Amino acid sequence: MDNKLCHFEIASRDVEKAMKFYSTIFNWKINWDEKMNYGMIDTGAYPGGGLDKAKEDQEPGVNLYILVESIEETLKNIENNGGKVNVAKTEIPTIGWFAHFADPDGNVLGIYENLKKD
Repeated sequence: MDNKLCHFEIASRDVEKAMKFYSTIFNWKINWDEKMNYGMIDTGAYPGGGLDKAKEDQEPGVNLYILVESIEETLKNIENNGGKVNVAKTEIPTIGWFAHFADPDGNVLGIYENLKKD
């Protein structure tokens, strides 16, 4: 496993404005899913990203996701090395799982594990 960057996520207070901005500036294709209230960003290259509406108690910002083999093992390793789990392993139905953590300096990142297909 390479543990490479696999996804980025932009949280915005005004997703319509953000969609227009990123589409115009970078020519990204953003497919908004009303049911999920989330936009998948196609940058034309790997990695792609997502656009999310910032929660009321959340500052707008960007989160990077690192692909891992096992979220459970990675979270244990993070905690054993001075990091903190902010969001426990969470399922993305039919796709995989994610979690958020803070490194010892407080930088928040995400990890992602693909759904294993038989």
